[in-house]
Amino acid sequence: MQQHDPNTMDLCSSLFWNLTHKGLVPSEVNRLVKDLFCILQDGGTFTVGFINRRLNDMGWTGHIMDENTIELVLTILKNEFQYTVSTHTVH
Repeated sequence: MQQHDPNTMDLCSSLFWNLTHKGLVPSEVNRLVKDLFCILQDGGTFTVGFINRRLNDMGWTGHIMDENTIELVLTILKNEFQYTVSTHTVH
């Protein structure tokens, strides 16, 4: 059985809380994370607007993702699956 980092459990709880307070039901949270991973998996340069447009194309409505939510998902992917993410701050 895979050991989970206690920090990752806290991140998952925060992500779940964040998304359910945006109106998602628990089953949608899992699907949204999978859809977000599909967008990010091949790498590239992404903005919050681009991600939300792609999610809209996949059937999600509104601007469901914000910078904090994306950061939570990316950190979970990095901690649990060694997914490498490069971020750049734009001034």
